[in-house]
Formats: sequence, C-alpha cells, structure tokens
Amino acid sequence: MKNIIIIDYGCGNLLNLSRAIEFIGQRAEVTRDKDKIINATHLILPGVGAFKKAMEKLEQLGLKTSIKEYTKQKKPLLGICLGMQLLFSKSFEFGSHAGLDLIEGEVIKLKSKDKNVKIPHIGWNEIYPKFTNDNSKKIFTEDLYGKNFYFIHSFIGISKKKEKTNGFAEYMNISIPAFVSSENTFGCQFHPEKSGRNGIKLLKNFCNL
Repeated sequence: MKNIIIIDYGCGNLLNLSRAIEFIGQRAEVTRDKDKIINATHLILPGVGAFKKAMEKLEQLGLKTSIKEYTKQKKPLLGICLGMQLLFSKSFEFGSHAGLDLIEGEVIKLKSKDKNVKIPHIGWNEIYPKFTNDNSKKIFTEDLYGKNFYFIHSFIGISKKKEKTNGFAEYMNISIPAFVSSENTFGCQFHPEKSGRNGIKLLKNFCNL
C-alpha cells in the first residue's frame, strides 16, 4: 500500500498538489511529522519562495535530517520548483546558503544579456530530454517529451554532473534545467500540479514507482 507524504514546512503549494494526487486516484497526507516522513513510500518536497527561508524552516522543524534519512532507504523523492532547488548542494539566492546536497550542484540566478528576456520566467514551455537514465525515464516518460509544463522561477539548478540533468526547456534562447535525478531522488523546476494533464501524468508516473 502506498504511503504518499507531502512535506508541510510552510513553503509549498499544498492544496493544489494534494488535489492533483487525488485526481490520479491516490491519497497523499500533508504533514511535518518526522516519523511519517521517514516511513513514507513516496515523498514530495514542494516549494514556493526563497531558498534561505525554506532551508531555515526545514532546519527549525528538524526535517532536513528526516528527508536525508528517508533518501538513505532509496525510496522515491520528488522536489518541485523551489523544492527541486533545495535538493542541490548550495544556492546563491541573496547570499550563499547550503542545501540538502542530494544532487551535487548550485542554484544560480537566471540571467540574460537580452533586455527583452523577462525574469522571473513565467509561463508554459516544452521540455526535451537530455542525458536520460533508466530511473528518470520512469517518470519523465517518452510520451512527455516535447510537452508543455508551467514554470514560475527566477533561479535555476545547475548539476555538477551533466548526466544528472535529464530534461531542458528553452526560454528565449536560454536552456533551463527542467528535470533532474540522482538514483531515486527527482526534481522538476516546473509545477506539475499546475501543468494540466502533462503534469498529472508525471505525478502518476512518480506515484507508480
């Protein structure tokens, strides 16, 4: 029996995400209970806002340790938007701040020399595969290649090992890392819960792992 947990640490789009999980016929519990997080079968780390504040809340609630304990069991974890960025080693959003270090790399500001490029990046973009591996293909399946997903962000996660980034979106000639993975830890820069049937399919793939 699946035990899907959405982490509640005060920085996530919890209601829409819960409803999206219900739509695919599953039930997810929203909680910050450490034992429930560690004993989940599937763990989702949402995120909206600033990196520093989010990491501080995870630390204050003792959830950083719980998340790492969970991942040691090789069970699936999905980070969404800021939740994906938190998976990285560090972020340079308003200073330098340590992350969960589950995917080696850095979170940097989205930049362009083109004055016509609007930041934050908000809107729908197609995602194309790159450096796919067996695990990433289980979630970012071939029927999702070239499909549109909804983005809203000003920072991007750059993995140290290129093969950890499995999908990219093109925004005004800027390549945006859209989907990352390392073993059973996954991250999407876009919001699947706001991405219509394409996002629903990705969440269904994750929950079926």
